[in-house]
Amino acid sequence: MINKALRIGRIIVSLTVFILLTAGLTVASVAIDPIAAWISRIQLLPAVATFSIGVFVVWLIITLVLGRVYCSSVCPIGLIQDASARLFHRQKIYRYRKPFSPLRHTVLAVTVVCLMTGLIAVPAFVDPYTLYLRFCSDCIVPVANALGSAHPASPPYDPLDTPLTRAMAGSALGIALTLMVMAVIILVSARSGRLICSTVCPVGTTLGFVSRFAIFQIDIDTDKCIQCRRCADVCKAECIDLNDHVVDGSRCVNCFDCINVCPNDAIHYTTRRKQLSIPLMQSVKNINSKTEATLDTAAPECDKASPPHENDLR
Repeated sequence: MINKALRIGRIIVSLTVFILLTAGLTVASVAIDPIAAWISRIQLLPAVATFSIGVFVVWLIITLVLGRVYCSSVCPIGLIQDASARLFHRQKIYRYRKPFSPLRHTVLAVTVVCLMTGLIAVPAFVDPYTLYLRFCSDCIVPVANALGSAHPASPPYDPLDTPLTRAMAGSALGIALTLMVMAVIILVSARSGRLICSTVCPVGTTLGFVSRFAIFQIDIDTDKCIQCRRCADVCKAECIDLNDHVVDGSRCVNCFDCINVCPNDAIHYTTRRKQLSIPLMQSVKNINSKTEATLDTAAPECDKASPPHENDLR
């Protein structure tokens, strides 16, 4: 019961954060603006860009304990991806994908180099919070103004603000790039769920290095698993390998959808790792070579020179 309640709690938190952040970035409100500003300041990559080491360390600790809850609760682009997958992926099922490690590491390395050298334009379009900020300021705010809602007098909190990004904000090129990136995210999410989170998002890759060692992780009880594949069918991160009964902790975004659909209570969010109760069912590496060696050493060699036994002649 507690495990299945995790999904409901995750949805409530993510919706609350998304609504408050969107309202703070688009519509003036004395009550909402401070909350939205605080949500903006706890975003991971902006914290790194502004040398907010405390925020960065706190998120690393949270990830080391709970896994990638940042991606499922605080990231605004994450909720947009979930909504796209929910609306447009109804008749399809997900399947396990091997990790795109070279692409993930390359994008992260390029992002770090750009941050260190001051080339902020690149991180501004791969960081989920900054991308959503530009989407709100360039696309939603004009619509809100047309409907009569006043935007806050002070500009939204933008830690990646530079003369170049400032010049692009509101320009035709800036709006076109923002809409294009958002369209790609929605289309990819509609087809492959959280694929962007596990491939090109530098925040997801950074947290993935830590979440693979998280204390709490999604674990499959192999003795209870009936191979119905329902958990893999709903896994938007496509990180559940049912052949080995393993969940890739570096890519799991802790949406808890898999727990909610399991009919036999075989998958849990827990600190314990369930091992197979029958050792013969466990996979053994190099089993062929071991078998051959055992047969060669255990079987007695026939003495070709010895004469056959008289019972054998009969």
